[in-house]
Amino acid sequence: MSAREQPEAAPANRAQRAGSFARVAGEYQRGRPGYPREAIDWLLGTEPLDVLDLGAGTGKLTGALLDAGHRVLAVEPLAEMRAILSSTLPAAQALDGTAESLPLPDASVDAVTVGSAFHWFDERVARAEIARVLRAPGVLGLLGNAFDTSPAWVARVREILGPPAIQRPGHWPSVEDLREDYAEVEDREFPHEQLVDRASLRDLASSRSSLAIMSASEREQVLVGLDQLWQQEPELIGRTEVLLPWQTRVRRCRGLQLSSEHTGVHPGRLHRP
Repeated sequence: MSAREQPEAAPANRAQRAGSFARVAGEYQRGRPGYPREAIDWLLGTEPLDVLDLGAGTGKLTGALLDAGHRVLAVEPLAEMRAILSSTLPAAQALDGTAESLPLPDASVDAVTVGSAFHWFDERVARAEIARVLRAPGVLGLLGNAFDTSPAWVARVREILGPPAIQRPGHWPSVEDLREDYAEVEDREFPHEQLVDRASLRDLASSRSSLAIMSASEREQVLVGLDQLWQQEPELIGRTEVLLPWQTRVRRCRGLQLSSEHTGVHPGRLHRP
């Protein structure tokens, strides 16, 4: 059974699927791709900013933000993911919290970024919370990695695993809805590559919620299918590692439009211990 044959997440089991990442935090850290510097610079510019990385997971986007010179506060609700982030990226301040109830004061950050996580949020509540903590003019950046399926073997990986969340309907708020909150909304794509071997490709697959909620036998069926590609696909035969191409998609929202519900905010700064 391939992962794409699994039913789409229903509202009733969304919390279960989101919580399943706690069981695969290590696989997530080892298998998930990062984000290219060009995407960060286009999104935020090159001057250091106070940035909230929301739904930060193990810190895949957090690390890219730090490398670009920004001051980062990372909010992640799962203790298992947050522990990895804290141990590998001590320069970021990691906090327990959710998109629907951010542990930050009003107008306390210059930018909010969300990497491969917005589809887990309650959109209406999260948008209001993000607007609350942003300091005008403010930037909201939504990012996600999609398979570049131009190589035949990557197309086979996608066939086995199904599309990443960013390639499914409703993964982000619509441009029209975001333009109610921000003066500018723009999309761009940035190519990048991830060096993978058999183990890290297995980790990438295992880190997806569709596999994390499977039984052990079902999950192993999918992973064996991935293993077989190393003997079947011409680009993989005889190789121990290969570059997996991705397209990072970025939606940049700038110029927060402060409605009456957002007036009266009290400027703050990030707390540093």
